[in-house]
Amino acid sequence: MSTARAELDYLHARDNTRIGHLPGRYGLPLLGRTFGFIVEPFAVLDSIYREYGPVSRISLTFQKMVLALGPDYIQALMLDREQLYSARMGYDGPLGDFFSGGLLVRDFTEHRLHRRIMQTAFKTPAMRQYIGEMQPLIDDSLTGWASMENFHFYPHIKTLLLDIGARVFLGLDLKGPETRRLNQAFLDMMAGTLALIRRDWPGLLYRKGMNGRRELERFFIDLVPQKRASGGTDMASHFARETTPEGELFPDDVVAYHLIFLLLAAHDTTTSALTMASYYLAQHQDWQDRLREELQGLGKDYLDYDDLPRLEECERSFHEVMRLHPPVPQLMRRTVRETELDGYAIPAHTLVQVSPLYVHRMEEWWTRPHDFDPDRFASGREEHKQHSFLWAPFGGGAHKCIGMHFADMLYKSIMAQLLTRYRLHLPQGYRLPARLQHFPFAKPMDNLPLVLERL
Repeated sequence: MSTARAELDYLHARDNTRIGHLPGRYGLPLLGRTFGFIVEPFAVLDSIYREYGPVSRISLTFQKMVLALGPDYIQALMLDREQLYSARMGYDGPLGDFFSGGLLVRDFTEHRLHRRIMQTAFKTPAMRQYIGEMQPLIDDSLTGWASMENFHFYPHIKTLLLDIGARVFLGLDLKGPETRRLNQAFLDMMAGTLALIRRDWPGLLYRKGMNGRRELERFFIDLVPQKRASGGTDMASHFARETTPEGELFPDDVVAYHLIFLLLAAHDTTTSALTMASYYLAQHQDWQDRLREELQGLGKDYLDYDDLPRLEECERSFHEVMRLHPPVPQLMRRTVRETELDGYAIPAHTLVQVSPLYVHRMEEWWTRPHDFDPDRFASGREEHKQHSFLWAPFGGGAHKCIGMHFADMLYKSIMAQLLTRYRLHLPQGYRLPARLQHFPFAKPMDNLPLVLERL
């Protein structure tokens, strides 16, 4: 065990005993309220909020922490003007090994420095190129869907988004065994983040996840020098050529770690968003018609970059799916020195968790919060504007997701071709499974069977 990890383990044991003055209960020994939270996170959080108020203590996945529920607390942790809250130490337990080196686990000055690596890749000229490159891939993939029997949306959209990621992020056409190996490494790594026994030992889920991470490291570290020399315009090439304020190139492994995190974030989060959106649009045919009419009104087969702001109905549907199923349901931080929340003293080295998943459905703020209702974002209503952190699927402050506009572009590009080509139906008598997977990203456990009616 590293010295840094041993120090953190010591701090966990020492300081978690110092939040006993907060209201709440930890639940079962070690596991706390983990199982109920994984299955029905909103229900667990709502019961805590109603019984103990907005600030309480809880135990999840072997960690005791402060739970702060409400938009004010998301704002406090995300803006963090006094640099009280460490993202690196907050995510070290559940995600540190898997997302090592990514923006998610870097703090303060270091975070700002490393964000430089991505700045050119998300500027408008690059985005204009990406949207053009992804259109033929979407066309080619969607063409074959109607002929498939027993069609399940999730695995097919996941494959399409991996193809888009390989082309746009890496400038590669991954085919055959290489694609499957890379995809399996991502799947194994994400499964490892949910392991309850967090040890890199043979036979454990955590080891399988770490093997996936090691496979990705080998692939991307070998790729970076090639991209640096290629003169390409894909994201990996932009990343590889970025320099520090002193004009030096970032090391190969540093660039590789950022690529791993960003490709994973863009791939899995958008897969989840499109899957859940397709479920709601198949359930709400009126909204499907509204989006289709708006998209057909453009009078073109493929979207251009300048079309994106015109798709207001489509954007509201995206915002609503992100509200109902935020890509990062819980945001974690660890205090670097003593502070206070809601009048309670919070010691240094204490885990604090805030929850977009809960805030996005609070009855105090939203009308019928569990309903799919994109018009809540429409002009004249705009429920999300009651508080600047009431809608926070992409975080906020210095850590606000750098790829949020890319996600919006990807969502609209795929919806534009999907809904003008097919009408989406749920199978007769279908109801969303009771076991909706919430972590690490939302998806139906049955992979969402759909009936595609060719238009």
